[in-house]
Amino acid sequence: MKLQELRPDRSLLKTNFDGYKLSLEPIPVLRTELTEQTQPDRVRPSEQQFSCLHAQLFGLQNHLVRDPWAAGNCYFVDRTWIIRQIRYDESDGRLKPLCSAFKLGRTRGARREGDYNCTLAFLSEKYALIADGQGGLTLVDTGDRQRGGEWKAKFSFPEIEELKEGFILLDGRFEIIDGERQIHAVGYCVNQLQDEAGFESNICWLKAVQQDPNQGWVYHSIRVLKGRGFANYCALEPKGTALVLASDKPFQFVIDSENPIQSKEEPTPTENQEQKDDVQSFCYEWTQTLDDITVKIPKEEEINYRIANENGILKVVRDENTILDGEAFFADIDPELTSWTNEKSELQITLFKKNSGSMWPFLIPGGPEETRDGLASDEDLPPVSNLTSQLEECDFGTEGQEQGMEYTIERLDASSHECSHKAFLGNNAPLFAVSLRPGFPMALALRQDVDGCLWLQQHVGGPDWSLRHEGTLHAFGYVQASKRQRKFMTCSPDLGYAVICEAERHVFIYKTNYGGTANGLRNRVGPQVSIGQQKLVTLEGSGEILGICCENDYTILLTETHILVLQLRIEE
Repeated sequence: MKLQELRPDRSLLKTNFDGYKLSLEPIPVLRTELTEQTQPDRVRPSEQQFSCLHAQLFGLQNHLVRDPWAAGNCYFVDRTWIIRQIRYDESDGRLKPLCSAFKLGRTRGARREGDYNCTLAFLSEKYALIADGQGGLTLVDTGDRQRGGEWKAKFSFPEIEELKEGFILLDGRFEIIDGERQIHAVGYCVNQLQDEAGFESNICWLKAVQQDPNQGWVYHSIRVLKGRGFANYCALEPKGTALVLASDKPFQFVIDSENPIQSKEEPTPTENQEQKDDVQSFCYEWTQTLDDITVKIPKEEEINYRIANENGILKVVRDENTILDGEAFFADIDPELTSWTNEKSELQITLFKKNSGSMWPFLIPGGPEETRDGLASDEDLPPVSNLTSQLEECDFGTEGQEQGMEYTIERLDASSHECSHKAFLGNNAPLFAVSLRPGFPMALALRQDVDGCLWLQQHVGGPDWSLRHEGTLHAFGYVQASKRQRKFMTCSPDLGYAVICEAERHVFIYKTNYGGTANGLRNRVGPQVSIGQQKLVTLEGSGEILGICCENDYTILLTETHILVLQLRIEE
């Protein structure tokens, strides 16, 4: 497993960004009222779906699906199970009449307790996947979505035991590999554990193939992953070789019908091996600051300790056992600044981080946890970079979040069934996922200090895989932390603005470039600074906001009773 360090591209950051200035200019809002039949279909959790996982799954689902291949087109499912198309004409700035695209079939008929919401995922200019929330999954041919028209069902996946109670779609891809056409779909559901109290997340990766365009689609295989956490982000890698997950707890493959999982028999450890493992696990302790790490090794009589710092690699050997190997450190250290003191009862080593300013989740994989003495009650917290104020209470996770919760991004390889790459995010959950370009995996927005950085998968084949810093929402990580009532967060494909949407009434818009004469302001006693523009839209009488779709110059909102278009074009 390779550890990935997420280093933002400095050329995409603004060190002179000085926050957002409130603009009182009104935003034109187009409002279209929905009839009772065309109001969005919405399923609420049943009495058996009471876990935190269910609350996140149902409460944060975006019911408005953007078409990455056709700007201005988005879709939702109405109460009669018809997929409705919303089309915004950019040339005249108006909404076209609502039209139907596809009538869903029902696996079990009317809604019942335990069902999930319908979900839709676009795979290409031609194909889309539809999950009915009752266990059914259908591949449809959408034709030319720019012109509109009725969709045609092409293939229905068979009933899957792990998903028969219902699921939502997290991702899907259409691939052509060695002349074979492939459809990949990722379904997600939450099930109650049978043997113990609690719930677990099930992710099912389904595959269908078509050998010849003149022949029909055939169901091919299923992969199942399970975990105790919530999948904040889930995206298939191009070519369907891996699944990339961001979660607070790890997931692992438990079923693979295409490439059966080989059971691993763990050898019974010998007495010498047990002693060696015990020595490696408990013979030292370590603490850290933002800049350095201190390792303390208690010395024992008649035990020989040796330290080597050759070619920039630190090694500590206890008799014949290596207890500390610099090649396995979480990140790089500065070998020239490494120092140690050899006292009678203790060996103390001081390491300096090559990239200071961050806390390591571990020293070496499988090693002891950091010794935490805790901060003094009156100790000041470190100030926020690029801002003059200190960290606030809202910066330390959401309410109800477990203490010590750590988020990771994992690349789970389909062939080896192992985690091939991992990146640690600390206690900052991913902000949101958004499609920046059609055909590419969803970009993931992460908080980096005060900013919101968007990362996109990069895989050129073989063992090379990484996340590339694609763009930055300046100071967005800071402003979103104070919005405790936020429901949706997203941004435009060109990263020109970001949106924070509450469940009702308030929509906050953050444009990173103010425009006009506001650019190039100077502090009275400082260099030139850059500011952004903040706008607030208050919605009255529209009910709860159920979905959002952002384009470069406008935002479409779906509420319980209305379709709203916020026309955000600001003349520079």
